[in-house]
Amino acid sequence: MGDCPQHCCNGWTIPVDGDTWEQIEKEPGKTGERLRRHISGKSDDDRQIKKVFGRCPFLTDHKLCHLHKNGRSDLEPLVCRQFPHQVLDLGDRREVTMLLSCYSAAKAFCEHPDEISFMDGGEELTSYYIIENRDEPYLDFLLSERKKLLDVVADTSHDLPLIFSSVYAYAAATNARYLSNDARGTVSEVQFSFDPDEWGEYAVGDGTDYAFFPIDMMDKCILNLIDYSFLFTRNSRLWRLIRKYQKLFGDLYQGEAEQWLKDKLEELYEKDASFETRHRSYFYYTLLQIYPLAYESYFWQRQTLLSIFYTELLMIFDVTEYVTSGKVPDSETQILTLCSLERGTRHNPSMTENIYNVIRNEFI
Repeated sequence: MGDCPQHCCNGWTIPVDGDTWEQIEKEPGKTGERLRRHISGKSDDDRQIKKVFGRCPFLTDHKLCHLHKNGRSDLEPLVCRQFPHQVLDLGDRREVTMLLSCYSAAKAFCEHPDEISFMDGGEELTSYYIIENRDEPYLDFLLSERKKLLDVVADTSHDLPLIFSSVYAYAAATNARYLSNDARGTVSEVQFSFDPDEWGEYAVGDGTDYAFFPIDMMDKCILNLIDYSFLFTRNSRLWRLIRKYQKLFGDLYQGEAEQWLKDKLEELYEKDASFETRHRSYFYYTLLQIYPLAYESYFWQRQTLLSIFYTELLMIFDVTEYVTSGKVPDSETQILTLCSLERGTRHNPSMTENIYNVIRNEFI
C-alpha cells in the first residue's frame, strides 16, 4: 500500500472508463464535485484524471488512495481497481496476466522466474481488452503456436541468442505462409529448426549474437522514443538508467558495442546464473502475454519481434547496472529496473507502435 516504492498514482496517466464516469456523474455532494473537477476529456477514449504536481489528486499524504481508503472503490476507475491485472477476452476464452510495471508483480517475477503458469479463476474481474474476432479455429491455432514457442524458450539446452533467431525465423515463416495461402493446412509444412541454414530469408545472423536487433537500432529507440519529454518526472529511475546507458555505449561503434554487450552478458551470467534465467523467463512471459493479441491482427510476427525487443532492452539495462555499479545488481535493483522498464515502455501504446515502426522500417 503506502510502502510501495513505485506506486501507480504518481506520474501515470489514469484513464476513466465509461461505467465509472456514469457513477461519478451521479455522485452528489462535495465528493462528486471534486471528482468531476479533476477529470478531463469528454469521451471514454480521452477521459482521464487530471494530475496535480504529477500525481493523482486523490492520493493521500500516506500514499494511499483517498477513495479506496474510504470504501468508495465504486468511484475508482477500472484500471485502479484491477491493476496490475491485464484482463484479455479472446472470444469465449479469458486470460488474466500480471503487469510487471507493478513493483509487487515485478518482485514476484524476479523471485520466482521459473514459476509461470495459468490457473483457473478471474471470473470476478472485468475485461477492458475484448477482441471481438470469432475465428475460433484460428484462435486454437494461435494458442497452439504459442505453446510450441514457449516450450522452445523453456528448453535450457539452447542459449538465448539461438532461441531468439530460431523463434523469429519460425514465427515469420509461419505468419507469411498463413497470410499468403487460402489453405491453412499448409502452415504445418513449416518445420521449426535450430539450424541457421534452414531459416532461409528469415535468418538473422547465425544465432550466436545476443544483439538480435542491431545496437544502433536499439539506441535510436532508447534515445528517441523511450527517453521522451518529462521522463525524469514520470519515471526518474528509468531516466537515470538511460543516462548511465549513454555513458557506456555512447563512445562505442556498432560492432564494438554488440561484442561488448555479449562479453559483459556472459560475464554477468558466469557470476550469477540467475540473470540468464531472468532474461529467458522474461522472453517467455512477454510471448505468453502479448502473442494472443495477434487474434485481432493475424500478425504474430509483430508480437514475436516486440517480445525479443523488450528482452534485449532488459539485457542492455541489466548490463548497464552491472558495469556502472561494478557489482552484480542485487534483488532490489533487479526489481526496480524491471518495473521501471515495463512502466516506461509497454504501458504506452503509442510508444509501442512507434517502436514497431522503427523495427519494421529498419529491420524487417
